[in-house]
Amino acid sequence: MHKACIRIGMIAATLATAGTVLAAPASVDELLAKKVAVLRILHGKAKKALVNAAQDHTFERYFTSEHAHHRRELKDRIDRIALAVQDRSHTEEMCLIDPNGHEISRIVGDRIAHDLSQDEAAAPFFKPGFAHPPRSVLVSPIYLSVDAHKWVVAYVTPVIADGNKRAILHFERGLDVYQAFLTRDLAATDARLLAVDRRGYIVVDSARQLPVIERDDARELGDYFEIFAWNGLDLAAATAMLERGGALTSADGTRWRGAHATVEDWTLLVLSPASEFAP
Repeated sequence: MHKACIRIGMIAATLATAGTVLAAPASVDELLAKKVAVLRILHGKAKKALVNAAQDHTFERYFTSEHAHHRRELKDRIDRIALAVQDRSHTEEMCLIDPNGHEISRIVGDRIAHDLSQDEAAAPFFKPGFAHPPRSVLVSPIYLSVDAHKWVVAYVTPVIADGNKRAILHFERGLDVYQAFLTRDLAATDARLLAVDRRGYIVVDSARQLPVIERDDARELGDYFEIFAWNGLDLAAATAMLERGGALTSADGTRWRGAHATVEDWTLLVLSPASEFAP
């Protein structure tokens, strides 16, 4: 079985035991509430795993040790910590990065990487990750991961040693996981779900598959994702229309009722035509 299928299946089991499997929703509001709950659980479990890992005393000992041999032993321990997180949280990549943008440790899939990068300071999560408070987690906008070769969401937390931020610990989870959970059980309905990020891009769409990465030179969001625009309305105008109890009209004349909510930097919209759900 493909690793992505195994990963999504294991996360599905976790969410099921967490009580997120609901009866068929009777309204767009109920369906939206279900999807919001799923997304919050995905984020919450990732945050907890990362913060717990960053509190391991191995990190402080690594950054305060004055002996190179001891630091090498501690680095091996850091690799094992990352592998354990990967095994539980099914991450694509996990790494420890110092304030100069140098990787200290990196795990890709279930393997320890040895070709460590010395130029991570340009990563979109680097500066905001270091600016984040201790024991808290930054959830990054999606970006194209060089290591995973797919679109990912990153989780980042500072690592504190001797009272100072000495590094950031971060891991990536594939956007395919969010697509799978946010769009599951919609096939039997006429409902449509969209997730729009803070930049206005539709990053999840139940009516479309995730884009395939075709060329190494096509790495911008605009090469793969569309800006939200509903028959001339931007996201702010569309959500305002829904809040007033109005309907969104598509180009073919279909009128869609809907509801929306914000989780982290994504706005989730659930839309349904005609009488798919009860009023």
